[in-house]
Amino acid sequence: MSKILILASLLLSLNLNGQTRTIIGRVISEDLEPLPMANIQNSDNVVLGKTDMDGRFIISIPQETESLLFGYIGMEWAEIKLRKDCDTVEVVMMNYVIYDFMTSRKIDRLRKERYDKIPTIHSDAYSKGIFKTNAICYDREFTPDKPALDNISRELKELRKMNKEDFNALNKGDIVKIPFGIDTTGKRISTHYSLCKDCTEEDYDYVITGQIISKQKRKLTLNIKITEMQNYDSLEYEGKILNVGSDFKYEMKYFKVIIDK
Repeated sequence: MSKILILASLLLSLNLNGQTRTIIGRVISEDLEPLPMANIQNSDNVVLGKTDMDGRFIISIPQETESLLFGYIGMEWAEIKLRKDCDTVEVVMMNYVIYDFMTSRKIDRLRKERYDKIPTIHSDAYSKGIFKTNAICYDREFTPDKPALDNISRELKELRKMNKEDFNALNKGDIVKIPFGIDTTGKRISTHYSLCKDCTEEDYDYVITGQIISKQKRKLTLNIKITEMQNYDSLEYEGKILNVGSDFKYEMKYFKVIIDK
């Protein structure tokens, strides 16, 4: 603690020259847990410092610095606008939550509800002795994810349209290549990242060559009989062991195939 006080005194002496400004504070999660080694950056993404093991920090910044950006793994980035009369910055970071199968509008509504609770969490942290101030003395705005989520949705819609067009152009007996990812064991494959607009065979961990034996419009399903598996005698896919001669179902609604033209 004495080292922090000495450092604070040194930084304060620099402030007297009007060139820098000392900001002290603490960073915690919504669950009132300190966040150690959180990044503190300026608007140009230059790292100004990190929090200590208790989530506390002391940084020296140019007087003209108007905002700070806080980053931590598993948390949403938090950007704050500094006020001239406030040098104590205590920040509650929001947990990064994955909202599956929801519209971007609903996701932002749920995020906004959590964001609106931050002042109450700040007060709770003060009452428990975690924060030194009872009120937030900087400005912070809610940033909706909707524009970014809508853009991703548009890209996925375009990719699925391309997949549908490819599906309609395929016929029984055609040879296709199915792209897969391989897990760390080297024994199981999955389609979890096979949706890609411009990817080629070289962009995937593994490709299985097969012949179409039938098609089903539901989920754009192809029934494939394997004709070639390079470097492997067998691999597991969705609980089934695949080898040359095996057949399996592959859904093109969400994942692509590579068609040699």
